Amino acid sequence: MSRTLPDRLRQLDTDLDDLRVLPAATVRARGRRRAHRRLVGAVAAVAAAAGTTGAMMMLVRPEQPPVVTAGPSAPTCTLALPADPAQVRVRVIDGGAPAGPADVVAGLRDRRLTVLTGTPGKTTDATAMRYGPEAVGAANLLRAYLRGEVTMSFDARRAGETIDLTIGPDFTRLASPTEVNQALVAAGQPTAPPGCAPSPGK
Repeated sequence: MSRTLPDRLRQLDTDLDDLRVLPAATVRARGRRRAHRRLVGAVAAVAAAAGTTGAMMMLVRPEQPPVVTAGPSAPTCTLALPADPAQVRVRVIDGGAPAGPADVVAGLRDRRLTVLTGTPGKTTDATAMRYGPEAVGAANLLRAYLRGEVTMSFDARRAGETIDLTIGPDFTRLASPTEVNQALVAAGQPTAPPGCAPSPGK
C-alpha cells in the first residue's frame, strides 16, 4: 500500500535526523584519502601499461628538493627582533641621497634607534643595508622603518651588531609608525640567512 505524501515527508525528515554530521576536518581528511587512492590506482595502471614500477615510484613519492642546512662552522645568527628600538645600532652612510643623510639620521633618532654617522661612501644606485650574524633580527626591524626598495646584504664574516645603512639616491622617506607595524606583520618572524645557524631560543 503506497504511503501518502505527508507520510513520505515525515519519513524523509526522520532519515535526515538519523544522519551523523561529521566535523569539517574529518570530511577533508576523507577527501584527501579518496584522492590519494585514485592517484595510486591511476599511477598503477600507467605503470602496468608501461611495464615499469619506476614511473609509479616517481609519481607516488616525488623527489623532495634538497634542504640547505648550515654546516658545523656556520656562524650563529641572532634572529630575535629587538624589544627596544634603541638596541638597533645603525651607521648611516651617504650614498648619494639628494638631500644627504641628515634627515634620515634625525628621523631614526626620533624613533629611538641608536644612530652613528659614517663617512661618505660611494654613490650607489639603491639604498642598501649591510649586516652580520649578530644583527639579523635588528636588520629586519630597521628594514621596517624604511620605505621603498632596500638591498639587504648579509655578510657571515661581519662581526658586531652595527648595521651599515647606505642612503642611495632612490631613498624616499622613513615609514610612519603605522607603516612600521604593518611592515613587521607582513614580514613575519625573521629567518636565518643561508649558511647561518639560528641562535638557540632566538
